Amino acid sequence: MSQSGTVPTTAPEGGQEMPPASVCSWTKAGRNAAWIRVAGELDLATRPEFERALHEALKEARLVVIDLRELAFMDCSGVHAIRDGNLLAGRTGRRLILVRGLRQVDRVFALTGISSQLEIHDLGSSEAPDTS
Repeated sequence: MSQSGTVPTTAPEGGQEMPPASVCSWTKAGRNAAWIRVAGELDLATRPEFERALHEALKEARLVVIDLRELAFMDCSGVHAIRDGNLLAGRTGRRLILVRGLRQVDRVFALTGISSQLEIHDLGSSEAPDTS
């Protein structure tokens, strides 16, 4: 089962559409795992889309991997969504793993003090953890 979506953006004055602020999709990986890809921005405007994908993935899989390698920007609302998802995973006997993203995204976790509460792993651009 796979879900995906994009958050609509407003067109600038020239009437040309801008690329989406965020892309969030999830895919079932193996029998008990799901892979969530987050690209662009995770902020107040895009948080609902991310939370829907995360909650659906947590319903379907015991292990959920959130890939942050294509995430360019995250504010505190994105951090809270990930933290809340991690807490939900723990309460429901599931496991949430983050794939480390850009330095500025990592810094938001450090500044908010929740890095130690999350399971964060480094992967190369073409690597994927074994989720089977």
